[in-house]
Amino acid sequence: MTVVALALPGARGARALGVVAGGVLAWISYRGIRSGADVLVRAAAGGSRAHGVAIGLVKFFTRYAILAAAGYLFLARWRLPAPAVFAGASSFVAAVAWEAVRQAKRRPRDRTGA
Repeated sequence: MTVVALALPGARGARALGVVAGGVLAWISYRGIRSGADVLVRAAAGGSRAHGVAIGLVKFFTRYAILAAAGYLFLARWRLPAPAVFAGASSFVAAVAWEAVRQAKRRPRDRTGA
């Protein structure tokens, strides 16, 4: 998506940087969701004490505070184009959807060996 943003006419640099910034926001969000899920799985399995769960939840919410601050920085301070930031943030979802469609279109392999 960054290459496409560079190829479009207009403010190419700002648009491309917006796509990259959106990708950074998606990465921060992924890390936050993953760490929160890890904490909950460990707690459900009985592997963590209450103190460990509390620290994990603080990290989870701190990542979302960082996500909000980064979003504010990208959109309000740096004035990156919001559609470009949105495109960058959704690029990972688009890539997964593209791969799912590609895999669905593949013919199933014959596992019988014939």
